[in-house]
Amino acid sequence: MSQLRHTYPLVLVLLLAAFPAARQATPPPPGVFERAGEVPEARPGVDSEPEAFEFEQSGFHYRVANNGAGRRTKDGAPTRLFNLRLTGGDSIARLYFSEYVNNVLLVCEVGDMESGAGFAARLEQPSMRARWKADFPAFNVGPPVRDGAHLYLTGVGFVAKLDLKTGKFVWKHSRLYGRAGADTFNSFGPPEVSGDEVIFRESGVRDRDARTLHVSRKTGKILRIE
Repeated sequence: MSQLRHTYPLVLVLLLAAFPAARQATPPPPGVFERAGEVPEARPGVDSEPEAFEFEQSGFHYRVANNGAGRRTKDGAPTRLFNLRLTGGDSIARLYFSEYVNNVLLVCEVGDMESGAGFAARLEQPSMRARWKADFPAFNVGPPVRDGAHLYLTGVGFVAKLDLKTGKFVWKHSRLYGRAGADTFNSFGPPEVSGDEVIFRESGVRDRDARTLHVSRKTGKILRIE
């Protein structure tokens, strides 16, 4: 019996070694997305739209034009083209990126010079086909945060939790602008996951104290505003 007990750890090690893909499929820990570089680079005092966005991820170089047309390149590998399929007249104004189980995650702000909105997309590797694309009606898109298989998003008057497996919203609030006073919840910093809550803090606030929104991580119920 004692010999059998000592055999179990060895068997477990051998099984893990035999299935490395299963270990790699575990999503990385929570984190804020990175913001892609703008081409040409934004300059202080100069109001102009970027022509494209560039970033590096997992050894690949990505370039996404403001019309949604993109390409992935790497030395010694064929170039892969993809398209984010924007609505006619829209252009990308801001782009955040990250990785999820070897797929590319993008969160973008788009606009047509009169209004704006946002979307998140999961692009499969190596095909770069969109597994899903989720639109949301808010500009001033803030830095998203991934927590396991979920994504927390923000925009002007908007906060939401998105399921990364399906591209469907678990919950969302879209009428928060001005809820805690004039011009409140116009923009947010990175969401913070704390126990059973998600905390959304205002960013870029001047002449007053920033307000904070506490939301139930599971149900999406607004717990309190501070």
